[in-house]
Amino acid sequence: MLRELNEANRPLTILPHDSQALDRYGRIINGIDCSDMIDPSTESALPENPAYIRDLEELRKLNSFDEISREVYGGRMALQAGICFGYNDRMNGMEYHEGSEVIVAITDCVLILGRCEDIHNDSWDSSLAECFYLPEGTVMELYSNTLHLAPCRTTDSPFCTVIILPEGTNRPLEKSEKPGETTYFMENKWLICHRESPAVQRGAHVGIEGENIRIKTV
Repeated sequence: MLRELNEANRPLTILPHDSQALDRYGRIINGIDCSDMIDPSTESALPENPAYIRDLEELRKLNSFDEISREVYGGRMALQAGICFGYNDRMNGMEYHEGSEVIVAITDCVLILGRCEDIHNDSWDSSLAECFYLPEGTVMELYSNTLHLAPCRTTDSPFCTVIILPEGTNRPLEKSEKPGETTYFMENKWLICHRESPAVQRGAHVGIEGENIRIKTV
């Protein structure tokens, strides 16, 4: 699959999930069987549902969730577990959170990643992005200083991932809660967007210069 993706996306390079380049952004977590997440995720991931469901109680009841909680968060933090699902094939924007995010690839997907340290004056150049292929079943911790957004699909079928974050992350803000920062978009979510992003219509800050990276499917 990775070879085919790279052939389809030249000159863009999509790196493997075990590449040393990934160390700048996060780590792959081995030894946790997340197969118990497949049914709850795919049952909720229907086309009429939102592309992102912040928290699903049935996911938090699973053994694999408890294992991830202990491995990544020390088993002491209040967490949420939801799904990100859909037909996305573009970068559109970049976000970051305070606290690690765990992504469980229910299907194959591609992540487009960057570093917070490269944001200057609420602006970031998309030429700094790196792309990584996550095979189905991969469990990855994204560090809190990693820029990311929704994964991209690899085929004409939708992608599906489980997303674990500190509780409350991505909760919509009331007007009274919004600080002066232009990039603070939802609770524990700082977001900058490309001008082509649909989020611009919802008030997201346009701060990405360069190409709106697209992943061509195979």
